[in-house]
Amino acid sequence: MYYYQYSIAGMRILCRIPFPVVIQKEAEQFLFPANENCEIGGAQEDTAFAAGRSADAVVTFRRAVSLPDIPDSATVRADRYYSVSKENDSRKRRYQIHHCPCPGKPPYACTLWEQVGDGRLVLTCSYLPGNEFRFGYSRMISDHIGMETLFLRKNCLMLHAAFIRWKGKGILFTAPSGTGKSTQAELWEKYEGADILNGDRAAVRIDESGCWQAYGLPYAGSSGIYRNEKAPVSAVVVLRQAEENRIRRLGMLEIIQKLYPETTVHQWEPDFIEKALTLLTELAGEVPIYLLECRPDRGAVEAVKNVLIGGENLC
Repeated sequence: MYYYQYSIAGMRILCRIPFPVVIQKEAEQFLFPANENCEIGGAQEDTAFAAGRSADAVVTFRRAVSLPDIPDSATVRADRYYSVSKENDSRKRRYQIHHCPCPGKPPYACTLWEQVGDGRLVLTCSYLPGNEFRFGYSRMISDHIGMETLFLRKNCLMLHAAFIRWKGKGILFTAPSGTGKSTQAELWEKYEGADILNGDRAAVRIDESGCWQAYGLPYAGSSGIYRNEKAPVSAVVVLRQAEENRIRRLGMLEIIQKLYPETTVHQWEPDFIEKALTLLTELAGEVPIYLLECRPDRGAVEAVKNVLIGGENLC
């Protein structure tokens, strides 16, 4: 058995898999072998299980001769079937994802999510023999885990945003693809010496001190920038292309209208939607969120800089 540990968005995820995994460039700062030789046995295996007990989630990949049936109530999304069921009369849910090679084909794997008594998430991904090649790379591992579900269960949102750190504080630029998130981040790097921590995705959550933190993720679109670092969020900036640079603070309704489409959400799952909206509302109540109508120039940087210097930044 091979052991790997994810360190991502302030969480630890222990993965156990019967074969070695190729760690791709974007995951190098996030996913690590559990020891130098990857394979753990004997007394070392006890250490790995102990690490699992302190992890936020433990994921086991195992070969199976058959998979659970797809429930009639499952939601079809491209090449996956999602289903949620109650455990007895409690509020706990069992999540099940059937993975198919392409739409309409029989599944080759099934990931089952369960929450144990101490709050940890325990995931088991069962796969049919001959499908080991579908798990051989780090991105394949994260795709089969379903990171967005894990994040939300830990009160963490995944936001479509360029993430920079300036003077120790985080600024998130969010907008639909092609609006200029990476361009604004690069302008801050050029004119203000800001660090770009991710060019396309960020996770946001409240830390132990009650401050909203942003975290880099191993997903970066075409930017190729993915750093496993964090920063307290001083502002979220929604971008819109314009002929002149203008900035204003958004009200709650506008915030939900503009941020919700840029949040990774399972639209077919009411509980997921409700929790995402709750977290967005909490974020909007504690972090200033602006609309920046802008050109791709230094004036756009100055517009945001002026409101931050004005003392509205949080934490």
